[in-house]
Amino acid sequence: MFTQLPVHYKLKYRLSSCRMGGVTLTLLLLCLSGTLSEDAGEDNLNDIMVQIQPEQGQDIENEYKTHNQHSEQEQDIESEVIFKQNQAPSLAETNSSCQPDMCNVLRHLGAMEARLTTAENQVEELSNMEAIVALLQRETEFQAAELRVMETKLSTSESLMRSMKRENEVQERKLQVLSYRVNATEFRVEQQQILLDELRRQNEDGPKIAFTAALGGDGHILPSERETNLAFSNVLTNVGDAYNPGSGVFNAPVKGVYYFSFSAFAYSQHNVCISLFKNNMRMLSACDHHSEHDRSDSSGNGGTLHLEQGDHVYMTLHAHSHIFADDHNRSTFRGFLLFRT
Repeated sequence: MFTQLPVHYKLKYRLSSCRMGGVTLTLLLLCLSGTLSEDAGEDNLNDIMVQIQPEQGQDIENEYKTHNQHSEQEQDIESEVIFKQNQAPSLAETNSSCQPDMCNVLRHLGAMEARLTTAENQVEELSNMEAIVALLQRETEFQAAELRVMETKLSTSESLMRSMKRENEVQERKLQVLSYRVNATEFRVEQQQILLDELRRQNEDGPKIAFTAALGGDGHILPSERETNLAFSNVLTNVGDAYNPGSGVFNAPVKGVYYFSFSAFAYSQHNVCISLFKNNMRMLSACDHHSEHDRSDSSGNGGTLHLEQGDHVYMTLHAHSHIFADDHNRSTFRGFLLFRT
């Protein structure tokens, strides 16, 4: 039932028989081991084939022809053989009496195993490289997104810095204006301080002039047909002795600004009207006219005068005008030096 064939064909028969019959890779190794044993011959090979597939008989040759038409199946078998050879690498070493054809097959299988291992390693490396490339691409995309965010933040920061720069420029101009104003104010304060110091020095070094005098008497000073001088003879203060109570005239001892004021009192429905003169010039006046329901009349006035040294100031009573004098000192004339000029 089994046609005598060369050994390498018989190996292929066995491979085909093992695959076609659904025998596992372990059985394939047993087929190879039985083929390579020292006591095995063609009869043993035939016996093994009969034991493995006793029901196939003459169909083996047809199976071999069909097997030649399926090269891809043969390659799968060879790959499985390579895998099993990896599990039992000492197969060829333990069987030193293998036939030449089988040794060639084993060497081819070893070469194919090496190539397959190299290809698998390359595929694994390529897979790892693809994973690394994908990871790098994701990292690159993430970094690009971060870069865009940083560019946006940088643009915002630059806009904010430009805005702050403009605001700082405005503030600097305001500070410059304020600095000019402060400098001007400080200059004016210094000038005022100089003037105050000068006035203080003049007042400390210059004469002290001030007086207050009241009309002395025991009743009305009778009116006259013409305007007459008033002599305030009751002297209350006369610092510097610039006021003459006998004539009622104040003589300016120094050039400067003076302040003068006066008051006049009358009652019993009399008119009162007085004036202050500087030299021969009327400067100030105060008058009050009686009414039916007004039993007393009072008036007064005051102001500053710039006097030259030697100028004289005095008071007059108008014509047909009354003024009252008593010890209550209700009619007065007073003045003092403000500062020298």
